[in-house]
Amino acid sequence: MPWSSLQASLRRISTPIRHLISFYALLVSVFTLLRILRLSGLPVIDLANTFAPYWFMPLVVTFPLSIIVTRGGALNAEHSRDRLKRLSKTVAADQTQTYPPRWSVLLQICLIAIGLYAFAAPNMFRPVEPPQGETFSVVTFNVQGGNRELSQATDWLLRAAPDLIVLQETAEGYDQRLAPLYEVYAHEDHIEGSARVFSRYAILEREILIVEDDPGREALRLLLDQDGRELAVYAAHFTLPLKPRAQFDPNADIGLEALLRYDERRRNAQIRRFLAIVGGESKPFIVAGDFNMSDASLIYDEAAARMQDAWRTAGVGAGRTWPVAAAIGLPRVIQPLLRIDYIWHSAALRPVMAAVGEAIGSDHLPVTVEFEWSQN
Repeated sequence: MPWSSLQASLRRISTPIRHLISFYALLVSVFTLLRILRLSGLPVIDLANTFAPYWFMPLVVTFPLSIIVTRGGALNAEHSRDRLKRLSKTVAADQTQTYPPRWSVLLQICLIAIGLYAFAAPNMFRPVEPPQGETFSVVTFNVQGGNRELSQATDWLLRAAPDLIVLQETAEGYDQRLAPLYEVYAHEDHIEGSARVFSRYAILEREILIVEDDPGREALRLLLDQDGRELAVYAAHFTLPLKPRAQFDPNADIGLEALLRYDERRRNAQIRRFLAIVGGESKPFIVAGDFNMSDASLIYDEAAARMQDAWRTAGVGAGRTWPVAAAIGLPRVIQPLLRIDYIWHSAALRPVMAAVGEAIGSDHLPVTVEFEWSQN
């Protein structure tokens, strides 16, 4: 398209586009302010925080577009002034002269800086020193309660051969379907229908932790003997951040109805009670599980204040694990949107590798972390 034609097009569309971009910039600015103030408890704001990085992504388009249309608006204003001058209406030209909203461009620059600092910087690759001694690996994986392709998952786990496997949503009757894992791992413990741990290391202690009294939620703590070192392993699975309803249908929870029922209060209460328990742990520990919590959620910072996120140390990229589109009937082209599966650890351990696995029949992706004992 010739430059003159482009200028003409910009003159026609610059005003509505500038208004739309300005409205978007203001909306994201208000959201950012509420986030900085850590306002929570309102479902619409909590939901916005869950998907916080996505609110900033349109800046990749709106910022250069605002530069273009601002230039187009300036050309339009200059064209109008020239025409008025030719008609000897200089005063009227000064009165009708309009200027594009350059504040919108400056505001977007600030938002880009905030977005990069808050969401891009934590996920940037940081070189990890290679291990200095022996390592051990941990996998956490929500197998999905109704998984009909569980054999695919067990095959993948056997190939990965981690030293510890922490599974969630292992429904009743899964013992037989997980038989290949029982044949390889000498030690196993679980909470029926919830979390299950397979270990190469002997289990010294077992404790069921109550993280919610009514209607009830439990986590599992195991104390392992890892070649003479004691390691506490917590297996957890927190509830979906949704208002309860009479009849639960997991497939129906993906979509508009789930958005309308979004409510973090119950899940957050469970996480905070769990963090209080972990805060009293005297042994080196690992926490693995499905937190149903985005790493952009405000409560993530509370968890990160008590535990270290292995992905933030040794992972590359965003590490998103949910949802796997094919497992919930969506087009395969849709990629996971949120990171809700975690492996946390205490300072006595150092992650040297973290990776997200492939789709193996569940609506979650598995997460693998390799640890060594800290040399400090």
